[in-house]
Parts: sequence; C-alpha cells; structure tokens
Amino acid sequence: MKHWTETDFQNWLYGLRDEDQHLTECSECQGEMERLKRERQRIAAEPEVSREFLAAQRRRIYQRLEQPRRNAIALRWALSVAMLLLMVVGITVERLHQSPPAISDEQLFSDLSSIEQSAEPKAIQPIHNLFEE
Repeated sequence: MKHWTETDFQNWLYGLRDEDQHLTECSECQGEMERLKRERQRIAAEPEVSREFLAAQRRRIYQRLEQPRRNAIALRWALSVAMLLLMVVGITVERLHQSPPAISDEQLFSDLSSIEQSAEPKAIQPIHNLFEE
C-alpha cells in the first residue's frame, strides 16, 4: 500500500476521508497525522490574554474616542478648498479659450428683425426639418 499524499491528509483533516489500514501499519504516515493533529489543536486554541492587557486596551480605545479628530476635519476642509479652487481655475481657463462669435452689427440687426417679424418661434424649426423632403 502506498503512503498518504498531502491531498489525502488534507481530505482527512476536513473530514472527507476516513483513516484506513495503511495508517495503522505505517509509522511515517502516523507521525504526520499526529503532527497535523497537534498543529490543528495549536491553531484552534484560544490565545492567552491577561485581563490587565484587555483593560489597558479598552482604556486606550476610550481615550482615542474622546479626543477630537482635528486631523480629519482639517483634511476635509483642505480637500474642499482644493476642489473649489480647481473648479474656479477650470472655469476660468475654459472661458478664456472661448471667444465670442464674430458677427457684424448689420448681421445682428438683420437676425433680430427676422426673429421679431416671424410669427413662429425659432425652436419649431427643427421640427419642420423632420417633415421636409
């Protein structure tokens, strides 16, 4: 009979495989099984923590909760101001790059008079374009 593989031992640890006759006959596999049992017990054991340590930890937590969080408040304000400045700079740069359309006074007066004389609103024009062939 062959030795148990690592997969066999893992399956046994998770309850997916039962012990067989090989384990009773092979001292090497028995040793590995005992080592794995000890390791599982060591890992599953609760850590030893003194009451004094837990009390000191609790006091430190309460102290930190009572202290104001000045750093977080200052960081929030700094981020808000930075974002506001970034938006102002962005809008300013965008407006500097935009130039008003070049139109003559005569063209402006002509457009205004045609708007004034038209009985139909200019917003209707795209709808008329849908039905023209």
